[in-house]
Amino acid sequence: MITALLRVHLGYGFSSVRLKGITALGAQFGPIGYELNLLYLAGLAALALSAASPWSVDRWFEQRRTRQKRSE
Repeated sequence: MITALLRVHLGYGFSSVRLKGITALGAQFGPIGYELNLLYLAGLAALALSAASPWSVDRWFEQRRTRQKRSE
């Protein structure tokens, strides 16, 4: 995602919606900027840095493994 941001989207600026024009077929949009990439990176960082909650899949697997070890 960082490579795409730096190599492709950075040259188009920040805005994610670029209206090129209105034709008979409808709106024509240009290439998107790096705004959406920043949003994806922020969401990924939030998921990576957050702790496991009682509702997380990791916690469920851990409890399941613990139950299996106790039953053996």
